[in-house]
Amino acid sequence: MVLCASALVLKGRGDVGRALLYNAPIAFLFLVILASLAIRAIRLGPSACLRAHVWAIVIWAAGFIVLYLRLVSKTLEVSGHLAWLPLLTAQAWMLGFPAWVVGVGIAATASTAYLKFAVFQGPSGGPGILVGLVLMTALLVIGARGEEQP
Repeated sequence: MVLCASALVLKGRGDVGRALLYNAPIAFLFLVILASLAIRAIRLGPSACLRAHVWAIVIWAAGFIVLYLRLVSKTLEVSGHLAWLPLLTAQAWMLGFPAWVVGVGIAATASTAYLKFAVFQGPSGGPGILVGLVLMTALLVIGARGEEQP
């Protein structure tokens, strides 16, 4: 985040605070969840961890396809933040993270939606939140059906 803020300052952008508010929470959730999954993989062994989280991995793959279509091929007008924040928040809850971490996800989703709809007013907010809710619901339904959570 420091590098991101430094790059924005060097480019002469005055919205460093807003950029950090927009990007820091999603980066935090990604890193915490990935670190947790890495620790689980070390503790359980890679194959047992993959078996335990296979459906979450499939749903994350769908999320990465959305990001690819949004950021690389530029063929999909979807907010990546609004697509991923509900998914990451649900993942944090399902993994049994403390309430404050889940709260960060909820607050980040709300603040991102506010920024996307009220401040940036781009066309990607509605489709982004729709994709995010679909990914989140898929994860919760699969989790409710008994995906093992070591």
